[in-house]
Amino acid sequence: MLETFREFFDLNTVIWLFPIIFIFHDLEEIITIESSMKANKNGFQKSPFVQRILNMRENLGSTAARLSVSATWILLIISFTTVVTAHFTLNGGGFLLYTAILNLFILQAIMHIVQSIFFKGYTPGIITALFLLIPYCLIAYDSLFQFGLIDWHLIFASLPVSLVMIPIFLVGNLLGRYFIH
Repeated sequence: MLETFREFFDLNTVIWLFPIIFIFHDLEEIITIESSMKANKNGFQKSPFVQRILNMRENLGSTAARLSVSATWILLIISFTTVVTAHFTLNGGGFLLYTAILNLFILQAIMHIVQSIFFKGYTPGIITALFLLIPYCLIAYDSLFQFGLIDWHLIFASLPVSLVMIPIFLVGNLLGRYFIH
């Protein structure tokens, strides 16, 4: 099946799809976050774990406006990474930062799935996580492996970078709280 995608998407296209996929995913979250928070606030008996997730989501930015600021911050980072990575494909450079953020995409998709299981229903971002994020990441990893641009050593080397990127991405949530009261 991935062979079919390779016919339509060359490596540069896959790389440039990175910010576009992110935009679609975050648009789903931005559009549905407030109604989801309202529904879950009064909706059902929550376990302590689910209540902690709701509290954390509320503290990090449960309004569309705050989430938009956060998404803009992350989009700037992803766009920068995309430009640098696209440049490197032409010059034979490395893919560490791109791979690190790709790892976070997969992690985020998994988190959406887990949240939907715990909430026993829709959570903001689950649809695009299933139908855009996961397929995109699989295609991107496959393309990079196919062209010999990444290997398992680079995947493992990118994991600590992924961990460092989490607080950098969370700065967007702080910006959202600062700019949107």
